[in-house]
Amino acid sequence: MRAHPLTLVAAILLAAPLAAQSPAQAPPQEPIIIGPPPPPATALEAFNVPPGTVLFTSYEDLGEVAGVFVEARELREGRGPARRVRGIVVTIAGRQPNPEQAYVDPDEFATLLRGFDALLAITTNPSGQWRNFDMRFSTRGELVLTASSTRNRGVLYGVEVGRVQHARRTLNGGEFHQLRTLVEAAQQKLATLADER
Repeated sequence: MRAHPLTLVAAILLAAPLAAQSPAQAPPQEPIIIGPPPPPATALEAFNVPPGTVLFTSYEDLGEVAGVFVEARELREGRGPARRVRGIVVTIAGRQPNPEQAYVDPDEFATLLRGFDALLAITTNPSGQWRNFDMRFSTRGELVLTASSTRNRGVLYGVEVGRVQHARRTLNGGEFHQLRTLVEAAQQKLATLADER
């Protein structure tokens, strides 16, 4: 007795997913090892208040370039003339549920702007006889700026944030310059703030 052709098709369609899911064919899963977070690298990261105390956060969004957000931020204990820290926060929303951030303390502001300027000054390959190059500048809080050669588009810039998980954006020269302008605006905002007594 011959099986009906539709019965054969149905049997094949039902068996195919089961065969595809066999454990022998599944790729091995790499174990995810999560250790303790790294120690704070900046005063903004390290700032905390004891239990039972109010942490007061003030901030101002300076803008966004190609998914990279810049803000000036102040953290202080309570609302009075207590302990406080100030700095710049650079955020990139990645694939993780929480956005990745890099923190920059005031003592690094001038160096960070010089890093931007050094990379923006690269318009052609500076490596002499080598065909490709990569340049990298980073802060203590893992704000990483890059300039790299490309095959057809000249110099390509990048920004990366995050100390455990990383998020990255690629920028053209105009966008990289706009990002520098936002960082400088955040620095100027923080420089105008008077300490409350």
